[in-house]
Formats: sequence, C-alpha cells, structure tokens
Amino acid sequence: MYTNKPMSSIPSEPAAAEISNSWKTGLRRVANSHWTFIILQGLDLLTTMVAFRMGAYEVNPLVAHLTVAFGRFRGVLISKLIAIGIAMGVRKRLWIINWFYAVIILWNSANLLSAFLK
Repeated sequence: MYTNKPMSSIPSEPAAAEISNSWKTGLRRVANSHWTFIILQGLDLLTTMVAFRMGAYEVNPLVAHLTVAFGRFRGVLISKLIAIGIAMGVRKRLWIINWFYAVIILWNSANLLSAFLK
C-alpha cells in the first residue's frame, strides 16, 4: 500500500515516555517477583554468615533462637526456608517485603564494610 507521508515522519525509535514506562514496568515486575525474594533471602543468608565470622550476633529473636537450637548456618537457613514458604502465598504486597530485605542487605553490607575498614 502506498502512502504520501514521507518516511521521516514514521518514528524509528521508541518515544522517551515508552522507554520510561517499560523501565518502570520492569522494575515493578522485578520488585514483585518471588524469584527476587528468593535471591534476597540468599544474599541475606550470605551477609549474615559473613557477619557471624566477623563476630556479629543475630538480633532477630526468632532467628537467634533457631541459631541456638540448630547452629548458626542451619538456624538462619531454616528461617530463610520458613520465610520463602510464607512468601510463596503472598502476591499483592511482595514488593514491600522485597524492598525491606534489600534495605537489610544494604545495611548488613555497610556494617561489614565498616568493620572491614577499621
């Protein structure tokens, strides 16, 4: 089919608004993902284990009890498995929990870096 419009009037690149919306949509999808939650739990386990090696202790009373009962690694691992089991039933507000754990991991990492640099 022939058109009288010049070729330059056909947009060849997505508009800035489309890029912005797709980026926001992608961020929302990642933030609300069960896979993101599982990865964050793994990172929290890792930073907690490193903190234990540097002399830190668990401040969450439930996790602290599990570490006394089952040992540090197994206690934290059990708490992570419980958290993952609970999160699998959550869908609407999972992004809040994911951001919360992201902040915890950043906090743990900042404390580890601070202790390492002393």
